[in-house]
Amino acid sequence: MSGDSGIPPNTPAGNANRRYPGLLREELIEFREYQDAIARNAVDRNTLIVIPTALGKTVIAVIAISVLIDGGGKCIFLAPTRPLVHQHSESMRKFLDLPEGEIAEVTGEVDKSLRGGLYRKARIIVSTPQVIDNDSDLLAGVRDDVKVVVFDEAHRATGDYSYVSVAEYFSSSRIIATTASPGGDREKINEIMRHLRIENLEVRDEYSHDVVDYIKGIDIEQVRITAPPGCTQIIGHLNEMMDSTVKKLESFGFAVNGHSRKEIIALGDYIFGQIKDGRKEFYAAVRYRTQAILIDYLVEFAETQGVLPFYEYLEEMKRDNAKARPLFADGRMVTIEQDAMKLSGMPLNLHTPKISKVIDILKERNSGKVIVFCHYRVTANILSGILKREGFSCEKFIGQSSRNEGRGMSQKEQASTLQLFRDGAVRILVATQVGEEGLDVPAADTVIFYEPVASEVRSIQRRGRTGRFGKGKVFVLIMENSRDMAYYYSAGRKENRMKNILREDLNPGKKDPQMTFDSFGVR
Repeated sequence: MSGDSGIPPNTPAGNANRRYPGLLREELIEFREYQDAIARNAVDRNTLIVIPTALGKTVIAVIAISVLIDGGGKCIFLAPTRPLVHQHSESMRKFLDLPEGEIAEVTGEVDKSLRGGLYRKARIIVSTPQVIDNDSDLLAGVRDDVKVVVFDEAHRATGDYSYVSVAEYFSSSRIIATTASPGGDREKINEIMRHLRIENLEVRDEYSHDVVDYIKGIDIEQVRITAPPGCTQIIGHLNEMMDSTVKKLESFGFAVNGHSRKEIIALGDYIFGQIKDGRKEFYAAVRYRTQAILIDYLVEFAETQGVLPFYEYLEEMKRDNAKARPLFADGRMVTIEQDAMKLSGMPLNLHTPKISKVIDILKERNSGKVIVFCHYRVTANILSGILKREGFSCEKFIGQSSRNEGRGMSQKEQASTLQLFRDGAVRILVATQVGEEGLDVPAADTVIFYEPVASEVRSIQRRGRTGRFGKGKVFVLIMENSRDMAYYYSAGRKENRMKNILREDLNPGKKDPQMTFDSFGVR
């Protein structure tokens, strides 16, 4: 599938001649030179497209699709979540001149007995990778007809994620992969490229000469918050419990230098290896390790979320986690629980200052759409409830899975909430991680990070929800002297490292991050 892209040469703006094959409703798409250039390259070679959110990754993919299947054949368009699948299928219906029945939205909610017929009939199949991976038997008869497979949020193509096996199965098809960030780790980027058989890399950032005119800019403001005395006291008690638990762990002969969760989790291989070798005394080490991990989660909640989410999480742990019972036999935990309960009845600024700060920001920015991102669902539930009681036009947007803290949202509920937000019937969306990837909210004026996230991918995705049609504003709430600080600077370092890898390490001597690579770590 290499060679001439099959796209006619560029025609001057305003020329009535079509630029692309007849499948594309190009009258609905504003012509942008960078989208045209990237699409042409993606037609010819397996391509990874790395460009900031809101610069039209989907439009680029649609242009390439319209060329690749113009003479017949099928496209599979993959996205990691059902809301994204629905969003992309709507885009396909909007931009491609195909009969309704030739664009199929296939998720796990479609009975498998019906999926084979959809695969045979449809020319555009929009699906989650897990469904396509599991349906290889149903797809065998149409495998050779699949001219192109699109992998949205391509940074997921690592490890045993279904993108990897799907790319292997459709290795003869053209592959187009899109992401706002492949991550800041060279090995991970190489892994993504290998798994997706990428031959060409197209990178743009906000300073690239051909996209700079379309970047509206984002103003990022750190909001530093001092922990109230009551919260500090709870954190102090938890740290005392952590110290004593770690000492018990260290009595088994290994050092726990940083007390980090990652370090404690990593002890598992050694501990279970000792048990396998017959050292039954290490069963106690298993208990201490579990307790240390649970305490660390509690510290994180107290430091970064505030007392209200902390108290709800604490009660959930006490009620539902049998492994946590030894913790609640400790007198210090009894004191912590009592202190949290007393504090929760006081004004917000005395125990959960981030929520009171969100309210202040929303009162100051009393027009336009706002997305508040929360890492934890329990926080999103509490915050959205408080904002509604305060009279704000607000809805939450969470995942579909039901958990101890409540049931999730159905796909229909998610789609309905997003539509209310787009239409302006709801002004404020309180979203968990499900809202970070590909959420189509072009008119969000303000984004609030309830907490920083250590992942550069997630940080970029959160920021990308604003600044699309006008200058955006991002507020990042940071609790002083907490792991919020570490997470904020960690994401920044990783993002800078990613840009250096893509711009300099992999393309020596070129400072402009607009790049095209003939090959990239493909072995």
